[in-house]
Amino acid sequence: MNQEGAGEISGTPWTDREISALVESYFRMLALERAGEAYSKAASRRQLMTTVRRSEGSIERKLQNVSAVLDELGAEWINGYKPLAHYQDALVAAVERNVGHMPDFLYPAITATQPLTLNDDAVFVAPPSTSDFDKTLPSAVRRLVGKFDPAERDARNRELGKAGERFVVEFEQDRLRRAGREDLADNVRWVSDLDGDGYGYDVQSFDADGQERLLEVKTTCGHERTAFWLTRREVDVAAERTDVYRIRRVFHFRNRAQMFEIAPPLNAALAMTPTTYAATPK
Repeated sequence: MNQEGAGEISGTPWTDREISALVESYFRMLALERAGEAYSKAASRRQLMTTVRRSEGSIERKLQNVSAVLDELGAEWINGYKPLAHYQDALVAAVERNVGHMPDFLYPAITATQPLTLNDDAVFVAPPSTSDFDKTLPSAVRRLVGKFDPAERDARNRELGKAGERFVVEFEQDRLRRAGREDLADNVRWVSDLDGDGYGYDVQSFDADGQERLLEVKTTCGHERTAFWLTRREVDVAAERTDVYRIRRVFHFRNRAQMFEIAPPLNAALAMTPTTYAATPK
């Protein structure tokens, strides 16, 4: 156990009452953050100390646990409370209750989103490796993720998808201008917005040497390993244009947006599982 503060319930697990109070406080802060209203994390923690009788450090770590559950859920979390794993099932249940009381929570308005500055080198990162990932999620989290399927939500959230595509278009234009290729930057094309869906990719861009790049953008508010959907058309175009096709995965969009690329063959980098079938009566 971590060293606890004076006057608190030392050496004991958090009770359901304490966890409920903490999670409710977290969601109040998150609602204020999403609304663009000022609030004090420190003041909220001190207020919680009068209710749950835990140290400020213990409270802060538990708030980070809430962020970790939301991250697995593919949802926005509070900036400043970086996700921290290893949490009680009771905390997952409390998060689920609060999500259930806020029907629009998992479909946030994206118009006011301001991801990282486009020229920040930290935006573009390497794809996650298997060694970086613990595949054994707690059963309570697996059930919660199954109930509120992040991949399905992201696929249906057209506002999120469009915002992610715009982010990639602006990033590509900025990247090419910084490489001295104003001519190529001017020719970056937002295909899905200008010409419609159905091409199997969203953005036509270029390398600095002029090599074409066809980018299919997949955006999530969740972490880098949040599942996403691919259409048959996207898979086919990836197989046909292996030299220029890339999936551009944008993640943590409402927190600290980053992205990485996946190159064909897709089944070498992705665990691809059929989930729906087109069925015609015989």
